Amino acid sequence: MTELPNLPFDKPSLLGIAPQLRELQEEGPIARVRTAAGEEVWLVTRYDEVKALLAGGRLGRSHPDPEQATKVRLSALLAADDYDNEETNHAQMRALLVPRFSARRMRALKPRIEHFVDDLLDRLAARTPPADLHPALSSPLPVMVICELLGVPFADWERFRRWSTGITDLDDNQHSVDSTQQLVDYMADLVARKRTEPGDDMLSELITEQDGALSDADIAQLGAVVLFAGTETTVVRIDLGTLLLLSNPAQRALLAENPELVQTAVEEILRLGVGDSGLRASPRYARSDITLGDTVIRTGDAVLLAIGAANRDGRVFPDADRFDLVRDKPNPHLAFGYGARYCIGASLARIELTAVFERLFRRLPDLRLAVPVESLRWREDLLTGGFEELPVTF
Repeated sequence: MTELPNLPFDKPSLLGIAPQLRELQEEGPIARVRTAAGEEVWLVTRYDEVKALLAGGRLGRSHPDPEQATKVRLSALLAADDYDNEETNHAQMRALLVPRFSARRMRALKPRIEHFVDDLLDRLAARTPPADLHPALSSPLPVMVICELLGVPFADWERFRRWSTGITDLDDNQHSVDSTQQLVDYMADLVARKRTEPGDDMLSELITEQDGALSDADIAQLGAVVLFAGTETTVVRIDLGTLLLLSNPAQRALLAENPELVQTAVEEILRLGVGDSGLRASPRYARSDITLGDTVIRTGDAVLLAIGAANRDGRVFPDADRFDLVRDKPNPHLAFGYGARYCIGASLARIELTAVFERLFRRLPDLRLAVPVESLRWREDLLTGGFEELPVTF
């Protein structure tokens, strides 16, 4: 019997994907692999197949027989345990949240986001270098923005950041579960206060939704999901976007000369900003038998969608590993998913990233890494990955 490839794959470059992942992609769209826990799963690596599986409703986060399910590591906050009602519950959640991320609301929030970025950059510029960009900018900004959206006191943002990071802990499941519970409990207390002291914010709006039929527990769960989903991946992409621009001086100079390219830069950061060793592929379970080429995925099989690899598929993106600010438009990356589960907060993430990369190098034109890139530590212990620190000088 041929030995299966083992996750996670060795990934020598912070800004690339694992060579073994690339090899599997060249061999075919899907491969059988083994997780670190010894479980066998399907790994899908090519763009067209990943996109089709995201769109088709054939995969879910719950298993028809949980006792027999292959264990894949997934945040307790995002996992689903109601197989029969998963799709209905998800549709109801989106119906409640999508209007809260309307274009009008995002436009109204944009000046506040820009103010947050300016303030954080001013504080960073006032420091004596070197400094750590991660706690100075990348980590606080998304949490501050979500606090503004939800109506959470800014004084509590550091607690939220700590809980949000704890939820992604891959090495300590109890820490992840406890962090999830602490976040939900806090939200429940806040919702209870807002019933008597409402504000102009998302939680207060949800209290009045459906003629007040939503329980405090329902609203607290929604608020926790918004905070978690709206922070962790954006934190990672601010760090990775900065590193991409620092590592590509010609593209950085092009952006400085042509500030209107910031939108293209953001899309390239989103496309390339999923560091992929195969470990962070999106886990799902097959809800029915699925035929993919010559492969049949059986109902209940665990399937990992390697979005990072799909976004670097040369069949769709010529010179796919290149960070290219003049890449042909549109840029059809899958960073926010696709179809019915397309990320609700995509427009908010784009506004945040645009605000950062419009200002970062203009405010700190001499910004550069303070350590060799090889010394940066990627967090393999977190579901979302990311850096422990990003030392810079200026």
